[in-house]
Amino acid sequence: MTEATPNQPADRSRDVSRGLAAILALDAVGFSGAMERDTGAAHRQISNHRDNVFAPAIATHNGRVFKTTGDGLLAIFASVLDAVECAHAIQQTLASRGENHDETSFAYRIGIDLGDVLNDAGDIYGEGVNVAVRLEAKAPAGGLCVSQRVRDAIGHQTDLNFRDGGMVQLKNHSRPVQIYLLHPDRATWQRRDVADDAEERPPLSIAVLPFDDMSDGADHAYFCDGVTEDLITELAHIPGLFVIARHSSFAYKNQSIDARRIGTELGVRHLVEGSVRRAGDRVRITAQLIEAETGHHLWAERYDRNVEDIFAVQDDVVRHIAEALSQALGTGKLQPQPAVRPNDLSAYEWVVRGRQNILRAQGREDAKESLERAIAIDPDLCDAHAWLAVYYYTDSFLYHLENARESLIRGYTAADRAIETGPNNSLAHMALGMVSLYAGRRAIALQSLHRALELNPNEADALCLIQEAYTFNGEPEKGVESVRTAKRLNPHYPEWYVWHLGFALYCMGDYEGAAEELSKLRDIAEPLRILAAALARLGRMDEARSVVERFMSAFPDFSSAKWGATQPFRNAAELEHVLEGYRLAGLPA
Repeated sequence: MTEATPNQPADRSRDVSRGLAAILALDAVGFSGAMERDTGAAHRQISNHRDNVFAPAIATHNGRVFKTTGDGLLAIFASVLDAVECAHAIQQTLASRGENHDETSFAYRIGIDLGDVLNDAGDIYGEGVNVAVRLEAKAPAGGLCVSQRVRDAIGHQTDLNFRDGGMVQLKNHSRPVQIYLLHPDRATWQRRDVADDAEERPPLSIAVLPFDDMSDGADHAYFCDGVTEDLITELAHIPGLFVIARHSSFAYKNQSIDARRIGTELGVRHLVEGSVRRAGDRVRITAQLIEAETGHHLWAERYDRNVEDIFAVQDDVVRHIAEALSQALGTGKLQPQPAVRPNDLSAYEWVVRGRQNILRAQGREDAKESLERAIAIDPDLCDAHAWLAVYYYTDSFLYHLENARESLIRGYTAADRAIETGPNNSLAHMALGMVSLYAGRRAIALQSLHRALELNPNEADALCLIQEAYTFNGEPEKGVESVRTAKRLNPHYPEWYVWHLGFALYCMGDYEGAAEELSKLRDIAEPLRILAAALARLGRMDEARSVVERFMSAFPDFSSAKWGATQPFRNAAELEHVLEGYRLAGLPA
């Protein structure tokens, strides 16, 4: 956002007050380029939006503009809910007019924070203003980014569902800030690839909702989430049971939503919900199995145990759920698979903390340290080694380190150790498959990922990741089918699923499909290179060049040759097919 100038004359009388308020910061995306191309048109568009979209929405939601800039504004609201609903209304209005998607216009980012502000005769100052401006820069184009304070304040007062954006370091802010992201296309969770009709849902289908943490203090959140995640994992191993992936289940964390709606959105017939209360060495767990269509409770139980007995409680809950489903549906008895449990509760808690932070940029070092502490306590803890392998895989693949090869070697070592300590652990085989692929061992990668899916057919991430093994092996059609199955198991799938599907579609020559899929990207920039290649193949060169500019601004040192040297395609012609698309789009050689 360009530097703000006060709306009021400099010689106004002083009228100073302070208080808690919600601050909305709005800024145009690509304004400088639009001004360079056609100054008059850009100015007219900004003025039109300010007069006909922003001002009416802000007034309707009881807000007030206190600063304007050439390409944006700052507004203040007494109600944080008004601020959030105003931002959503603005983006929906622009989207409905096609203005967030039309390449001849520019989209907007919005950030909102709640904080103590100083009102100096109409001008507003304070941390809330500064943070809102920084949050705006983190928002997706056409979307909204809010702080933890805002998310907590609105609670259950809105049906809008924000995606966890992780902990981020804001400029000139001493501590990392937890952020949440919303895009108008995803304002309410969409039922992507799920059955809208209850009759079309698999009879044996279930989702485990995040258990409520009823403990005193915040230090037990990892423990509570770990209980939920483990129940999902153990239920997913039951043959014949369709289990929604963790990512989609946790989309409903801290949400109060009707069971029937959740069942429809996830395409399942049954839900598990419950709570955990931990105090000292005692833990109380409640769990209930619910028929989503009717809200009827099929089974419920409460457990009061010592904390050390937590794994026995988890086994008991899984067994009872399997029995209740068998009775309710008149099926043969569902047999839970025996689980290998940690030997030490503290090691388990470190693993839970590590696996929850591993894909958060701001939490990666904490993840690595947590997993290493778990291994120090219990050297034979399979999950700790497997997640450490995942850490090193993402370290080499996503963060483009100079020592990427060293990270892959460490990942391979960790995955081997995971297999050694847990030969029937699906996560261990998935981790081995991931590191094997980029070590150039395609056959081992495919074998390992297939084994992971044999052990856990509901492992959505493995289904998505095996796409790469198929595609690099010259079978992108299988990759497309696999990702689409993964999306069914994980309806609120993360954005990297879009990347995987778009890549496979491009490699099988479906450029229209690849462009359509990859155009949905909002938050990650790396797969834009594939989008640019697809657009170039379609002859849409202006769009391709625009995407290349966006990609290169994020990866200024990108080289097609260096990228190609890291890609384990079986056939050189298939790699050349991708590289030729890069050249057509104008990416650096």
